[in-house]
Amino acid sequence: MTAFFTGLGLILAGGIVALVTGGGRLRAAAWAYGVLTATGGGLSAWTAGRVLLGGTVSPAEFQAAVPGGPWRYGLDPLSAWFVLVVLGVGVPAAIYGIGYLEMHRTHGSVRLARGWFALLLVSMGLVVTARAVMPFLIAWEVMALSAYLLVVFEDRQAEVRRAGLVYLVATHVGTLLLFVMFAVWGGAAPDLTFDSLARATRPDGTRAAILLLALAGFGLKAGLVPLHFWLPEAHAAAPSHVSAIMSGVVIKTGIYGLLRVVSLVPAPAWWGWSVFLLGIISGVLGVVWALAQHDLKRLLAYHSVENIGIILIGVGLGALGLAYDAPLVSVLGFAGAALHTANHALFKGLLFLGAGAVANATGTREIDLLGGLRRSMPLTWLLFLVGSAAIVGLPPLNGFVSEWLVFQGLFQSGLARGAVRLGAFGVAGLALIGGLALACFAKVGGAVFLGHPRSPRLTTAREAPAVLLAPMAWLALGCVLIGLFPQGLLPVLARVAAVPLNESPADFAVTVRAAAAISAIGAATLVLVVLASLVRRAVVRPSAQPRTETWGCGYARPDEHMQYTASSFAAPLVGAFGPISGSVVVHAPASLHTEPRNLVLDRALLPLWRAVRENAAGLRRLHQGGLQRYVLYVVGTVVGLLVYLMIWGQP
Repeated sequence: MTAFFTGLGLILAGGIVALVTGGGRLRAAAWAYGVLTATGGGLSAWTAGRVLLGGTVSPAEFQAAVPGGPWRYGLDPLSAWFVLVVLGVGVPAAIYGIGYLEMHRTHGSVRLARGWFALLLVSMGLVVTARAVMPFLIAWEVMALSAYLLVVFEDRQAEVRRAGLVYLVATHVGTLLLFVMFAVWGGAAPDLTFDSLARATRPDGTRAAILLLALAGFGLKAGLVPLHFWLPEAHAAAPSHVSAIMSGVVIKTGIYGLLRVVSLVPAPAWWGWSVFLLGIISGVLGVVWALAQHDLKRLLAYHSVENIGIILIGVGLGALGLAYDAPLVSVLGFAGAALHTANHALFKGLLFLGAGAVANATGTREIDLLGGLRRSMPLTWLLFLVGSAAIVGLPPLNGFVSEWLVFQGLFQSGLARGAVRLGAFGVAGLALIGGLALACFAKVGGAVFLGHPRSPRLTTAREAPAVLLAPMAWLALGCVLIGLFPQGLLPVLARVAAVPLNESPADFAVTVRAAAAISAIGAATLVLVVLASLVRRAVVRPSAQPRTETWGCGYARPDEHMQYTASSFAAPLVGAFGPISGSVVVHAPASLHTEPRNLVLDRALLPLWRAVRENAAGLRRLHQGGLQRYVLYVVGTVVGLLVYLMIWGQP
């Protein structure tokens, strides 16, 4: 673990350099921060890669004088996979942030933002390598607070402050649930290391409580419906490179937590069914809500809810495979979930960085005000197109491979005892999610990059600088390579899935190779189309072709208003899902506008909060500002706890 911790130390050192350096050396400090982050990330990723390829690293243990026993850190295949997810997206996002924050050079928080970003990367690395409760929870809290400080970077705006508050409350409710889970779990263990928790004997009721608390606590971090209410608020408010890391990586720590708990506590079939059905609900509702959005970053945030649903379908499938003694179903489910975790980090990070480039160039994220950017931002358009094709699961890109594994697990589940209904539910749900996602990104790609500019400000848009394009190209390359060569990940996925393959290794290998073959066919088709286009361009000279106006049903002089908007394109689908899309149609002369709402936050949590605040007004009498009274409250609480322990505590 020495090399791993050295890498994290370099990342943290880069953040400190950016934090303490100011004045005329701000740009030099930013690039020093970038170099240290890339070097440290590469060193830690190299250590994780060794573990995934079959190597081992010595665990680290610190005998700390704190409750709960020693602090332990280690790298197994599951941890190593998530380390690569953290650093594979975190390092490019950090480099992107150097250029993205240049427009905020007069903003007093630029140095702080780089420092918090480095702390966020380090804390996530510690979360996925912790092997005891105390270091896990401390790193979890540092991760939550550093993410909050990044979300409120533009704290001059009221909506940003609101989003930060919603996120802060949500993340601490989730942390409280995890505290309760570990308290219930650790009651029968000699210490709070994960190994001791795994060996502790538990009755069925305690095990059920642990699994339900894990689903709620980690599901809140992951953005599981209906616990997703904070996600679109925070991800839209944050700077785009922060949105990329939060949507691509931070929410995946919730998935890591679920997988880690399942590896320590055998999950019964009812828990697998719960995760599976919640995954389908999250996937369908996430993409329906995304269709109704007009803000580009909020749309991408809701697609994170959708993809978390796909990942949870895989997790539930894996748990059900174990419960029904179907090892192939289990490995396909867990492997598909793990691969889609990494794939989503790549293409969602790419899309958020692309959205940031568009917002920087145009000054708006409103989809209905954009259009025609393919001409002024061709490289951004091409990279955004790669991310769009990947997120909807088209070959030869990475999103197709992970969804293929989940589909194959669903098909195989029909052969498993007790799981016949599983395949029917899952295939229908996953197919619906994929179709709606395709419609949504057809809307985004067409409205943002094609057609005519819908606003005068777009005429001044220019291509993003290299410091923004290079990280996007890196993520796009990852999408392409995984899509073209998934068979290279076969041994890695087998280790990450943590399911013995000696019972049916051939079937799993055939499944991955089939995905590789389909990706190869897709790539070959794409190459042939490009070659045919080039040959036609070379053979047929444009000057030899007659040109005339296309018949446009009598509209001889079309302008930017005579084209489909994103709202009009999505209106049929949004209308079909009207009761659950949360959209309100606002009529105005000669125009149509829809207003999407956060149903859980606006219609459930905020009214509940207002009611609690009004009913709790009487408690304000306790808050009189006197120090002596506050000391009396503390002493009274301590005395009450001591009396409780003397009467009802264990001897």
